[in-house]
Amino acid sequence: MLDRYCFQSGRLQPGHEEDTAGRVPAAVFHLSADGALRAAAGAPPLQAGEGYVMYAGDFYVEPLEIQIEFIKAESAQRWLEALLLRHTDRVRQIEEKLWVLAAMEEVKL
Repeated sequence: MLDRYCFQSGRLQPGHEEDTAGRVPAAVFHLSADGALRAAAGAPPLQAGEGYVMYAGDFYVEPLEIQIEFIKAESAQRWLEALLLRHTDRVRQIEEKLWVLAAMEEVKL
């Protein structure tokens, strides 16, 4: 099951596929189950344990930090929260136009 979480209009909230409608992401990163990161053109289909993050606006987080937080997170919400903390640690604010979507495909046991 796909777990999505979104930051938009200054709020963290559960994410939905329609949240991407009309958005042109500045960057999209796909993460494999082992944490390997690669740039993607759009929201990639995910296998178990994989994830992606996409954003529009100025988001001051390095790719290595995206990987680290992905590996540590148990959910898309926790992953996005950690990325937003890194961002605000650098710039001390969040602009209203920032939009970020994090998604993780759950591992079935």
